[in-house]
Amino acid sequence: MKNARYPHGHRRQKAGRSAPGMARLGVLLGIVAAAGCAVGPQPGAPNVRAPAAYNAHPLDLHGGPQRIRWTQQESQAWWSLFHSSALNGYIRQAMEANPDIQAARAALAREQSLIAVAQGGLLPSVGAGAGISRGRAQRTGANGGASYRIPGNLYSLLLGTINVSYNPDVFGRQKDLVHAARARAAISRASLHQSEVFLAAAVSRAVINGAAARAQLDAARQIATADARLLRLLQQEYQLGYQNLQSVDQQEAITAAAQARIAPLQADVAVARHGLAALLGQSPDTDLPMPTLASLQLPSSLPTTLPSALAAQRPDIQAAAAELKVAAAQADVATADLYPQFNITADIGKAAMTGGMFFNPISTLWSLGAGIAAPIYNGGALHAQRRAALDQYKAVSDQYRGTVLDAFREVADALRALQGADTSYQHRLAAQTAAGAALRLAEARYRDGATDYATVLDAEIAYQQDTVAAISARGQRYLDSVALFVALGDGWQPEAGDARTASDAQPHSAIHQSPGAPA
Repeated sequence: MKNARYPHGHRRQKAGRSAPGMARLGVLLGIVAAAGCAVGPQPGAPNVRAPAAYNAHPLDLHGGPQRIRWTQQESQAWWSLFHSSALNGYIRQAMEANPDIQAARAALAREQSLIAVAQGGLLPSVGAGAGISRGRAQRTGANGGASYRIPGNLYSLLLGTINVSYNPDVFGRQKDLVHAARARAAISRASLHQSEVFLAAAVSRAVINGAAARAQLDAARQIATADARLLRLLQQEYQLGYQNLQSVDQQEAITAAAQARIAPLQADVAVARHGLAALLGQSPDTDLPMPTLASLQLPSSLPTTLPSALAAQRPDIQAAAAELKVAAAQADVATADLYPQFNITADIGKAAMTGGMFFNPISTLWSLGAGIAAPIYNGGALHAQRRAALDQYKAVSDQYRGTVLDAFREVADALRALQGADTSYQHRLAAQTAAGAALRLAEARYRDGATDYATVLDAEIAYQQDTVAAISARGQRYLDSVALFVALGDGWQPEAGDARTASDAQPHSAIHQSPGAPA
């Protein structure tokens, strides 16, 4: 019978030769083992071809303040690229106090402890017991042919035993359980990393959204103040007879609408602060200073992982690869269940009625035994269980490929969104600048009597709309930068300290790209 191969690269060992007197049992077990010989799934993640570029068309960021820097390593502490001490402090605080992160760390500690539990099955187990009892025996007597029982003497019984039990892992079942435990720990470790990535992104989004809402609130207040000032001017001109009542009413409506936009923006700032407090593990009444949008610098250099290195740092891909190892180990366990299981036991102890006799060699008790249990017939349940484990391995393998493809898609989407946000902001900023200049010119011409109020009204509405749109577009650029780092799997590395981006990747014959190349 050939040894079965298993996904961890080792070959199952054959059981030793049968001792004399157990030849028939050995033949029977050999038949059972031969029936169970099968090849398990081979280890390793499926080969998913890395694309030469993330996007089919070139990515062009030459017109904006950002550039792509291709690398083969992840960007650690990427949030430091925003150069905001407040953001850095909030993320550091969140990593220490966030309940979800603490739960993920506890889950990882549990899985690491279970590795030791599985490894304990490879070693003999030793136990000890001791006891003392006091009792009276009954004696049997005879009187004229009639038997009777009378109380005997009091006696004490001292007992002490040491027992040893060992299950030789002949067919590697326990080793497979250890492999599965290690893989589950790897899943928990990847899940913790992913939780850290998502937490850093959530804190960054809360700060960016809060800063953008604060900027919009400041702009709304300025616009409302300017509207109120223009309203007072129109009211004065109406009293002097230089303006009609319709213009005054229109400006009153615009002023009221501008003031009405302030309260919702205040609520947006509060909502962002409440969300940030929850991420930091604090109650919503905590007073958290919200940085300004101007204090956040747009990362000028975006270290972006090449497609060939993406799978090595995305935590979800790492978790999917660990799931494959778990599935392979479970298939190995199901295969090992088709083989006999061995057990060796040994007991040694003492039994004596006095303390002196307890240490006498003649009071020693011992036993030594060995056992074997082999499946003979179970209605095909064990073979069906093995087929189910192999099918599970196939399903997990397909899920791994899907995870990798989704990772490439998410990075491609993030890069394209980054380009779109940059282009949109440039146009929005130009529109805001032009609208501001047009409004100032219209107000000056109105004061000089060279134009009517309708022109000023149109210019003011356009400026208000362009101002809000420019602030939103600016915040979106920050959010899209965060989304790119999340798609790349970059995240929290507490041992890295400050931001440490990877060096530029060396040219690669198939996938190396320079800024502006297809991405």
